[in-house]
Amino acid sequence: MKKIITSLVLIPVILMCMPTTRSLSEKWDSELEKNCKTVNSDLENRLMCSEKNNYESVIDFIKAHEGYAGGKEYVCVSGRRTIGYGHVIKKGEKFPEKITKEFADSLLRDDFSRAYDLATKYTPQLKGSRKLAVAHFIYSKGITAFLKSSLRKAIKRNAPVDNEFSKWCYYTDYKTGAKIYSKVGAGIQRWENAMWHKDDSLYIAHNQKISERVFF
Repeated sequence: MKKIITSLVLIPVILMCMPTTRSLSEKWDSELEKNCKTVNSDLENRLMCSEKNNYESVIDFIKAHEGYAGGKEYVCVSGRRTIGYGHVIKKGEKFPEKITKEFADSLLRDDFSRAYDLATKYTPQLKGSRKLAVAHFIYSKGITAFLKSSLRKAIKRNAPVDNEFSKWCYYTDYKTGAKIYSKVGAGIQRWENAMWHKDDSLYIAHNQKISERVFF
Protein backbone atom coordinates (compact mmCIF):
# COMPACT_ATOMS: atom_id res chain seq x y z
CA MET A 1 0.00 0.00 0.00
CA LYS A 2 2.86 2.39 0.84
CA LYS A 3 4.47 1.65 -2.54
CA ILE A 4 1.22 2.51 -4.33
CA ILE A 5 0.85 5.80 -2.44
CA THR A 6 4.49 6.72 -3.16
CA SER A 7 4.00 6.02 -6.87
CA LEU A 8 0.88 8.19 -6.96
CA VAL A 9 2.80 11.04 -5.31
CA LEU A 10 5.71 10.78 -7.75
CA ILE A 11 3.57 10.70 -10.90
CA PRO A 12 2.59 14.43 -10.81
CA VAL A 13 6.18 15.37 -9.92
CA ILE A 14 7.52 13.51 -12.95
CA LEU A 15 4.80 14.95 -15.20
CA MET A 16 5.68 18.46 -14.00
CA CYS A 17 9.26 17.92 -15.16
CA MET A 18 8.40 16.19 -18.44
CA PRO A 19 9.97 17.93 -21.46
CA THR A 20 7.56 19.72 -23.78
CA THR A 21 9.86 20.78 -26.64
CA ARG A 22 9.79 18.45 -29.62
CA SER A 23 13.11 16.90 -30.63
CA LEU A 24 14.75 18.04 -33.84
CA SER A 25 14.01 14.71 -35.50
CA GLU A 26 10.26 15.37 -35.09
CA LYS A 27 10.50 18.72 -36.89
CA TRP A 28 11.55 17.37 -40.28
CA ASP A 29 8.62 17.17 -42.65
CA SER A 30 7.72 14.66 -45.34
CA GLU A 31 9.19 16.88 -48.06
CA LEU A 32 12.64 16.66 -46.49
CA GLU A 33 12.25 12.90 -46.17
CA LYS A 34 11.62 12.77 -49.91
CA ASN A 35 14.53 15.07 -50.74
CA CYS A 36 16.93 13.03 -48.62
CA LYS A 37 16.36 10.13 -50.99
CA THR A 38 16.95 12.22 -54.12
CA VAL A 39 20.46 11.86 -55.49
CA ASN A 40 20.41 15.20 -57.32
CA SER A 41 19.04 17.34 -54.48
CA ASP A 42 20.75 20.73 -54.12
CA LEU A 43 23.28 21.71 -51.46
CA GLU A 44 20.73 23.10 -49.00
CA ASN A 45 18.67 19.93 -49.07
CA ARG A 46 21.79 17.82 -48.67
CA LEU A 47 22.79 19.86 -45.64
CA MET A 48 19.30 19.48 -44.16
CA CYS A 49 19.63 15.74 -44.70
CA SER A 50 22.99 15.88 -42.89
CA GLU A 51 21.30 17.46 -39.87
CA LYS A 52 18.74 14.67 -39.83
CA ASN A 53 21.28 11.88 -40.35
CA ASN A 54 23.78 13.19 -37.77
CA TYR A 55 21.31 14.18 -35.08
CA GLU A 56 21.28 10.80 -33.35
CA SER A 57 25.07 10.61 -33.37
CA VAL A 58 25.11 13.89 -31.41
CA ILE A 59 22.65 12.49 -28.88
CA ASP A 60 24.74 9.31 -28.55
CA PHE A 61 27.92 11.34 -28.07
CA ILE A 62 26.35 13.41 -25.30
CA LYS A 63 25.18 10.25 -23.55
CA ALA A 64 28.67 8.78 -23.78
CA HIS A 65 30.56 11.75 -22.32
CA GLU A 66 27.93 12.88 -19.79
CA GLY A 67 27.09 9.44 -18.39
CA TYR A 68 23.88 8.35 -16.69
CA ALA A 69 25.16 8.30 -13.07
CA GLY A 70 22.62 5.65 -12.18
CA GLY A 71 19.79 8.11 -12.77
CA LYS A 72 20.55 9.88 -9.50
CA GLU A 73 21.29 13.54 -8.85
CA TYR A 74 24.95 14.58 -8.70
CA VAL A 75 27.06 17.74 -8.67
CA CYS A 76 29.01 18.39 -11.88
CA VAL A 77 32.54 19.83 -12.01
CA SER A 78 31.06 23.33 -12.24
CA GLY A 79 29.15 22.80 -9.00
CA ARG A 80 25.68 22.55 -10.52
CA ARG A 81 23.04 20.03 -9.49
CA THR A 82 22.64 17.63 -12.38
CA ILE A 83 20.66 14.52 -13.24
CA GLY A 84 20.40 12.07 -16.13
CA TYR A 85 22.58 12.75 -19.17
CA GLY A 86 23.82 16.15 -18.00
CA HIS A 87 20.51 17.90 -17.31
CA VAL A 88 21.15 20.88 -15.04
CA ILE A 89 18.36 21.02 -12.47
CA LYS A 90 16.63 24.38 -12.66
CA LYS A 91 15.00 26.26 -9.82
CA GLY A 92 11.62 24.74 -9.07
CA GLU A 93 12.32 21.44 -10.83
CA LYS A 94 11.80 18.34 -8.73
CA PHE A 95 12.71 14.77 -9.61
CA PRO A 96 12.34 11.41 -7.89
CA GLU A 97 15.44 9.98 -6.21
CA LYS A 98 16.19 8.02 -9.38
CA ILE A 99 14.99 8.55 -12.96
CA THR A 100 14.88 5.95 -15.72
CA LYS A 101 17.13 5.99 -18.78
CA GLU A 102 14.06 6.64 -20.91
CA PHE A 103 13.19 9.74 -18.90
CA ALA A 104 16.83 10.88 -18.92
CA ASP A 105 16.81 10.49 -22.71
CA SER A 106 13.70 12.69 -23.02
CA LEU A 107 15.30 15.37 -20.84
CA LEU A 108 18.43 15.30 -22.99
CA ARG A 109 16.48 15.59 -26.24
CA ASP A 110 14.52 18.52 -24.88
CA ASP A 111 17.69 20.31 -23.73
CA PHE A 112 19.48 19.72 -27.02
CA SER A 113 16.45 20.79 -29.05
CA ARG A 114 16.53 24.13 -27.20
CA ALA A 115 20.25 24.47 -27.95
CA TYR A 116 19.56 23.69 -31.61
CA ASP A 117 16.89 26.41 -31.75
CA LEU A 118 19.38 28.91 -30.29
CA ALA A 119 22.00 27.88 -32.85
CA THR A 120 19.38 28.48 -35.56
CA LYS A 121 18.57 31.91 -34.12
CA TYR A 122 22.12 33.21 -33.69
CA THR A 123 23.84 31.47 -36.62
CA PRO A 124 21.09 31.30 -39.27
CA GLN A 125 23.70 31.02 -42.02
CA LEU A 126 24.81 27.60 -40.75
CA LYS A 127 23.33 24.35 -42.00
CA GLY A 128 24.03 20.65 -41.60
CA SER A 129 26.79 19.39 -39.35
CA ARG A 130 28.10 22.92 -38.71
CA LYS A 131 24.83 23.89 -37.07
CA LEU A 132 24.90 20.69 -34.99
CA ALA A 133 28.45 21.47 -33.84
CA VAL A 134 27.37 24.93 -32.65
CA ALA A 135 24.23 23.49 -31.06
CA HIS A 136 26.39 21.08 -29.07
CA PHE A 137 28.69 23.94 -28.04
CA ILE A 138 25.67 25.87 -26.75
CA TYR A 139 24.33 22.76 -25.01
CA SER A 140 27.70 22.15 -23.35
CA LYS A 141 28.90 25.68 -22.57
CA GLY A 142 25.69 27.69 -22.50
CA ILE A 143 24.30 30.41 -24.75
CA THR A 144 25.99 33.25 -22.83
CA ALA A 145 29.43 31.71 -23.37
CA PHE A 146 28.72 31.28 -27.07
CA LEU A 147 27.47 34.84 -27.59
CA LYS A 148 30.62 36.24 -25.96
CA SER A 149 33.00 33.79 -27.66
CA SER A 150 35.53 34.41 -30.40
CA LEU A 151 34.00 31.29 -32.02
CA ARG A 152 30.85 33.24 -32.79
CA LYS A 153 32.92 36.15 -34.14
CA ALA A 154 34.85 33.78 -36.41
CA ILE A 155 31.60 32.28 -37.71
CA LYS A 156 30.20 35.75 -38.47
CA ARG A 157 33.40 36.57 -40.42
CA ASN A 158 33.27 33.20 -42.18
CA ALA A 159 36.77 32.59 -40.79
CA PRO A 160 38.37 29.23 -39.82
CA VAL A 161 37.10 27.92 -36.48
CA ASP A 162 39.46 25.02 -35.69
CA ASN A 163 41.48 26.96 -33.13
CA GLU A 164 38.34 28.43 -31.62
CA PHE A 165 36.96 25.06 -30.53
CA SER A 166 40.30 24.03 -29.00
CA LYS A 167 40.22 27.03 -26.62
CA TRP A 168 37.39 25.48 -24.62
CA CYS A 169 39.20 22.59 -22.95
CA TYR A 170 39.23 24.17 -19.47
CA TYR A 171 36.68 24.29 -16.70
CA THR A 172 36.44 26.48 -13.61
CA ASP A 173 36.70 24.61 -10.31
CA TYR A 174 33.67 25.79 -8.34
CA LYS A 175 35.54 25.39 -5.03
CA THR A 176 38.76 27.23 -5.87
CA GLY A 177 37.82 29.26 -8.94
CA ALA A 178 40.92 27.91 -10.72
CA LYS A 179 40.96 27.16 -14.44
CA ILE A 180 41.74 23.47 -14.90
CA TYR A 181 42.69 21.70 -18.13
CA SER A 182 40.40 18.78 -18.92
CA LYS A 183 41.36 15.89 -21.20
CA VAL A 184 37.67 15.07 -21.46
CA GLY A 185 36.94 18.68 -22.40
CA ALA A 186 39.69 18.61 -25.02
CA GLY A 187 38.17 15.45 -26.49
CA ILE A 188 34.76 17.11 -26.66
CA GLN A 189 36.18 20.12 -28.50
CA ARG A 190 37.96 17.83 -31.00
CA TRP A 191 34.64 16.07 -31.58
CA GLU A 192 32.87 19.41 -32.15
CA ASN A 193 35.56 20.43 -34.61
CA ALA A 194 35.21 17.10 -36.45
CA MET A 195 31.42 17.54 -36.58
CA TRP A 196 31.91 21.04 -38.00
CA HIS A 197 33.95 19.59 -40.88
CA LYS A 198 31.73 16.57 -41.53
CA ASP A 199 29.98 18.25 -44.48
CA ASP A 200 33.13 19.65 -46.09
CA SER A 201 32.84 17.21 -49.00
CA LEU A 202 29.36 18.58 -49.79
CA TYR A 203 30.68 22.13 -50.03
CA ILE A 204 33.64 21.01 -52.15
CA ALA A 205 31.38 19.10 -54.56
CA HIS A 206 28.98 22.04 -54.76
CA ASN A 207 31.78 24.53 -55.51
CA GLN A 208 33.17 22.22 -58.18
CA LYS A 209 29.79 22.09 -59.90
CA ILE A 210 29.59 25.89 -59.86
CA SER A 211 33.11 26.13 -61.30
CA GLU A 212 32.25 23.67 -64.07
CA ARG A 213 29.14 25.66 -65.01
CA VAL A 214 31.12 28.91 -65.16
CA PHE A 215 33.95 27.31 -67.12
CA PHE A 216 31.74 25.68 -69.74
